[in-house]
Amino acid sequence: SSFGLEPDCRPCSPQSRSPTMALKAASMPLGGLSAAGTGARGGGALVQPLSRSLAGSLAPPQRMWQRQQQQGTRSTWAAVGSVAAFCTAGSSSAAACKEKRPKIITVYYGDLPFWRAECVRMSLFIGGVAFEDKRDQKRDELKAEGKLAFGATPVMEVDGKMLSQTQAMAAFAGRLSGLYPGDDAWLAAKVDEAINGCTDITTTIGGTMRLPADDKVKAREALIAPEGRLTMHLGGLERLISENGHPGFVVGSSITVADLAIWRLVGWVSSGVIDGIPMDYVAKTFPQIEGLCEQVDAHPKVQEWKAKYDKFYGKK
Repeated sequence: SSFGLEPDCRPCSPQSRSPTMALKAASMPLGGLSAAGTGARGGGALVQPLSRSLAGSLAPPQRMWQRQQQQGTRSTWAAVGSVAAFCTAGSSSAAACKEKRPKIITVYYGDLPFWRAECVRMSLFIGGVAFEDKRDQKRDELKAEGKLAFGATPVMEVDGKMLSQTQAMAAFAGRLSGLYPGDDAWLAAKVDEAINGCTDITTTIGGTMRLPADDKVKAREALIAPEGRLTMHLGGLERLISENGHPGFVVGSSITVADLAIWRLVGWVSSGVIDGIPMDYVAKTFPQIEGLCEQVDAHPKVQEWKAKYDKFYGKK
């Protein structure tokens, strides 16, 4: 991770932090129409969208998110064959959105489900965007190849050019996959705000990682107190979800890359691997966040991703 948290980011089960998932997957709006298969290349998983003919045989999306801008221009989450893309009606066609996709995308990160990489991977997967999920290349190797501008992973390689920093990668992946409202400056800013809030939470917890064992627990207990810094940060996400007006989503009325980021962040915070932070801390303190996690977890493509990486997401 960008904050040196990997020793404390041991694989954990998201189910361990959440109560019974009460929402049915069928009630969840699909972020994309396609399913994806996998193949192996260069030690990573190559995720490919279905062909147009095969995608045409799938059931239609349950719902498409529509909204009106002040200028009267309508934007929709549009399914294009096997591709989900966020396009602006009247200004660019769905085919044009598809043509703008890069030819080769590679995501570099270790074989861990940490939120910084996972929200990028899952966004591409949900949107049916082909990418190589490279999990076996060492950080020193990437650095020697000049691929780590800021000395940290995750990073993306897009048609031979590098992109780093979580918020930038999440926004880019979200635009490609249809999980980022790129034509609406306000909604895009709210997605960025939520992702940067996740970074604040990571930084706050990361500040305790190098403390002696006994001091770690005391420091984290202070963070989760009613007036603690972690409670403040999580309270910010709670407020964003509440102000959105659509329970279960931080922006708009369907899943975005920000929801994926929050879901995985909470999976880590509530996993039980961070001594001093109870597994039920988020669930008991932040009902809006817990509702979002349940909503994301019920998404059919999220369930598909979890089944694919059962070693991280299977019940322990």
